[in-house]
Amino acid sequence: MTDRPRPSARLRFGPLLLTTMALAALPAMPGQAQTVVAPKPVTAGDIATKPLDDLNLKRDRVPDTLRLALEDPYRIPHPDTCAALAREVTKLNASLGQDIDTAPSPTLKQKRARAFGNAARAAVGSLIPFNGVIREITGANAAQRKRELYLYAGSLRRAFLKGYGTTHGCRYPAGPATPRDKALATQGAGKDTGK
Repeated sequence: MTDRPRPSARLRFGPLLLTTMALAALPAMPGQAQTVVAPKPVTAGDIATKPLDDLNLKRDRVPDTLRLALEDPYRIPHPDTCAALAREVTKLNASLGQDIDTAPSPTLKQKRARAFGNAARAAVGSLIPFNGVIREITGANAAQRKRELYLYAGSLRRAFLKGYGTTHGCRYPAGPATPRDKALATQGAGKDTGK
């Protein structure tokens, strides 16, 4: 075995740090809600704050609509009118993002950007030794599971409300979207994000 000098940390992590700094310089994407159907894109800020997530130092505020959904996802709204249902579904949409019946399919460019963002976030996370153990000890994994539970409860509540609205003859958003509703929602989403 030869005694080869080990590359310095600067040489090993230099390209990764340069990539992270370049990503941090990119403009942030417009705010989007998190959802299982259409995950929000990974931004430069997300990549830069990954270590804070792992150490459980960065905490996102949970919207009240999701807190209420977790408390009682099958609560019958009062009054149980189509307008009241539509208001509650609209609030849930603001917290969760578009439902599966109106979510547009991501473009190839969006898929690539999401894949690159996820890879960069994973690379930054790999800089922390024993990342999984640290996330468990600091409570970051528990916080992530709690966030996922809120998202699940919100999705469940929205599905329940739409099903309830359907039995009462309500139209979108208090019931499922028709193809016309989906087309209008897709056009509206394109205008909001500048696409």
